[in-house]
Amino acid sequence: MIKYFCMKLYLENFINKEKSKSCLILGSGTTMTEFPFKKFKGKIIVIGDAGIRGRNLFTPDYWVASNNHFPVPYIKLHREVINSFKKTIFLFCESSLHDLLWKKKTKIIKNKLKVNWAFYDERHFEFQKCEPELQCCKYIKKDREISTIQELVSHKYNCKKKATIGATVFEYALAFSLLLGFSKIYIQGVDLPFEKKNSKHIDTKDRYKFSDLGYEYATNFDNKTYKYLNKINLNTKKIVTKKSNKIFREKNNFLSYLVYIFTKKIKKKFFKKNLPGFSKDKEVILNNIKLYSDIAKKNNIKIFNLSKKSNLNLIKNISYIAKF
Repeated sequence: MIKYFCMKLYLENFINKEKSKSCLILGSGTTMTEFPFKKFKGKIIVIGDAGIRGRNLFTPDYWVASNNHFPVPYIKLHREVINSFKKTIFLFCESSLHDLLWKKKTKIIKNKLKVNWAFYDERHFEFQKCEPELQCCKYIKKDREISTIQELVSHKYNCKKKATIGATVFEYALAFSLLLGFSKIYIQGVDLPFEKKNSKHIDTKDRYKFSDLGYEYATNFDNKTYKYLNKINLNTKKIVTKKSNKIFREKNNFLSYLVYIFTKKIKKKFFKKNLPGFSKDKEVILNNIKLYSDIAKKNNIKIFNLSKKSNLNLIKNISYIAKF
């Protein structure tokens, strides 16, 4: 099998790669398993851990990630997850991956990833650094015409406006589907809840059912998958917490570090916080998705949402349909 993607290739290599085909963007929301996967002949783009939750139902063609905690190619357990999806192309957000926790380690990515993959940028518009400057700014590539995925989508479709930095990975998956040139885009399991949820209603033993922001995940899968997910979640939390504490300790004096750790423990033990969902980012999310849906409409690209309770139904140019 020929490998089409390596670190030297950019997002431009994806433009119109799937022209005129259909795709499904799949999130981990409660309705994700309601889609008729066996009936679908198009390509599947997953976000979050939807690929793992549905691993006995389908094989994703693309996996779009946009964070610094999962999947991280520098964590051995995560590489095992990534490499188990041999037919999936991974798109890592280079800027969010390397903003605070992780330094770029090219050798690990080149030598230990056994799948096709690519990086994309979502924040360094016109190659400008963050304010204040973050670690990711070291990796801005000025040897290309366009910096971010948002700018590339607008350029491809001759749109004067461009989306801002997103608040959810779904926005980048949608942008990516437009770059690929799909003519029909179906969306399942992407609810984007804007209401807050009190954490006291979430049992700690059921954390696999909820995201860190409090929205519900699909859980109707086999026990083996649940144990696998639980293992990944628990180990990831330990690794990321340890890494975060180390960075804080390096940047602050010992007393500040002790106060930081003590405060975290007190909050965890005595305070039940409201889990925000996407409430604080509602305007950003809706504006960005509306821009992408407007681009789609002007270019005769149809977008269909199959989740009845999803806030995507607030977007004028995204049509809700009950069944595929």
